[in-house]
Amino acid sequence: MQKRIVTSILLSVLVILITVGVVSHLSVRDSIDRSVSHHLSLARLISNHMDSLLESNLNRLYDVSLSGAINFGDDNWDPERRALERAYEYSLFSDGIVLLDLQGNIRLAYPPGRYEGNLYHLPQVREALESRRATVSDVYTEANNRKLIYVFVPVKDRFGTLAGLIGGEINPTNPTLNRIMKAVPFANDTHLELVDSHGTVIASNNPMSVFSCVDHNRFLEDLIKRRESAVGVCHRCHEGGKNPETPVRTTDLLAFAPLLEAPWGVSVREPQKVVFASSDELKRRFVVIGFIAIGSALILALGMSSGIVRPLKQLTSAAERIAGGDLSDPIKVKSEDELGILADTFDRMRTRLAELLEDIRDANLQLEKRVEKRTEALKRHRRRLFLLLREVMSAEENERTRIARELHDETSQVLAALGMSLDLAEMELERGTLTSRRIRAIRAKVTRTMEDVRLLIRNLRPPIIDDLGLEASVRWLLEEHLKPRDIHYVLRVTPEFRKLAAEHFQSDQSDTRSELMVFRVIQEAIVNIARHARATEVMVVMKYEDYRIQIYIEDDGVSFDVEAVLDQAEASGRGGFGIIGMKERVALLGGTLEIDRGEDGRGTLITVDIPLSSLEEQDA
Repeated sequence: MQKRIVTSILLSVLVILITVGVVSHLSVRDSIDRSVSHHLSLARLISNHMDSLLESNLNRLYDVSLSGAINFGDDNWDPERRALERAYEYSLFSDGIVLLDLQGNIRLAYPPGRYEGNLYHLPQVREALESRRATVSDVYTEANNRKLIYVFVPVKDRFGTLAGLIGGEINPTNPTLNRIMKAVPFANDTHLELVDSHGTVIASNNPMSVFSCVDHNRFLEDLIKRRESAVGVCHRCHEGGKNPETPVRTTDLLAFAPLLEAPWGVSVREPQKVVFASSDELKRRFVVIGFIAIGSALILALGMSSGIVRPLKQLTSAAERIAGGDLSDPIKVKSEDELGILADTFDRMRTRLAELLEDIRDANLQLEKRVEKRTEALKRHRRRLFLLLREVMSAEENERTRIARELHDETSQVLAALGMSLDLAEMELERGTLTSRRIRAIRAKVTRTMEDVRLLIRNLRPPIIDDLGLEASVRWLLEEHLKPRDIHYVLRVTPEFRKLAAEHFQSDQSDTRSELMVFRVIQEAIVNIARHARATEVMVVMKYEDYRIQIYIEDDGVSFDVEAVLDQAEASGRGGFGIIGMKERVALLGGTLEIDRGEDGRGTLITVDIPLSSLEEQDA
């Protein structure tokens, strides 16, 4: 019996160890694959973001052709100059924009006076003229050792004929490029780099490596040409050893993803020992567990192999009866050793188990009732979320329809009239009868179009919240929605709230999402008062005390039953979406929203309470 116990335990442990070994091997491989996939996904994500940035700036150059301002045959360069100015503003082309003819001669530049001569010697100029497609260069070093990047786009006149090129210069030290690289948090040994096809670093999370040439540049150049992503292992030499003169050589994991809009790529390099640290630790733990299991099995086998067969059978028989549901017979094992103690404990456990089973039956009945209530509450909550999501989608489509209608009815009509005015001006110019009055009329139409577009943008998202903060935005809401309806309002903001807003909402490190969500809650409340409350007095109080933000919105208009409105929204799918949206926004910020109605059916008080800790956690 002793040999069988020892043999069976050892065989069981051996099977367990083999199983654990297989599982550990699969777990380690899975951990390695996830690490590799994570780095490649990160490289692709950054390359896609860079592509979007370049595409938006290339479209600004393409818009010059669409403007119809290109005409090298006349002596009026004002339209071309205005087109270059619009393309230059808020773009990556901080070093300037030039307009070339088909021979590469610079015909116009913005800012003026900075460029002259011929650029046909640049390969990108010849490639853009031959392929009639946009070209982006690698890092180019001028004679004065200035680093820059050229971007050229074919430009057509108003008849659709290729007239030349429009080109922009990008300073590789542009903060926008490096900001994207630094936005991803990594350890000091991790290098995030944007490289061109020659291996020159354009931007990096390590400023010291900008304009340096990376290792394996031929390998990266081949990947950029084939537009292929890859993950591999490379070696890197860098400082950090005990002897500063002797560089440290490490093995790195390299993930690379090319860009589509430029002959560039994004590489993510991290020491292999850092990437696979968790996998190596997992291997060591499995080995330690294996040795512990073998030792424990030997000790257990020796301890169980002496003097336990008969009592163990009795315990086994009793356990079978208990497993079958028979808890009435006591356990009778006559032994003075540990097995006797175990038998007594087992018998007490049997008695206690019988009592607990009865308690569990009662608890199950109560639990089922509570589960039914919770399930019903969850169904109602999901129903509200579904209705809110549907309303949000409907509101989004309505807003798109409104914007499209405004663009069609207003902006497109004015642009069409502007085009006709330009045609008339061209005819008058050819006859020599073009007057300044005609030009002023055209300029007035352009100004009106720009004002319409600015108004449309302001309606989509009021810029005041980004420029002046939450308090000024709330005051603008009250002026915009209550004053035209002759509703008197009072806005009170405590000094503590102003200080908190300056430190939290308007700091350079803060995230404006929480501020915007608070603004949207107040906006929904003010709009509802203006539309439905028929109020004459409104008071808004914003205060901060005891580490909590508290906002009170009170009116003297017609009150309403909040629960009745929400129940109607759930039943019919109409109405109540503004209240649901307010509650969900405040809940996302970790706060609470309460709506109290007046006793005589007049007046409503909305209370918003948000802990500062929840707000900071949301922004983080």
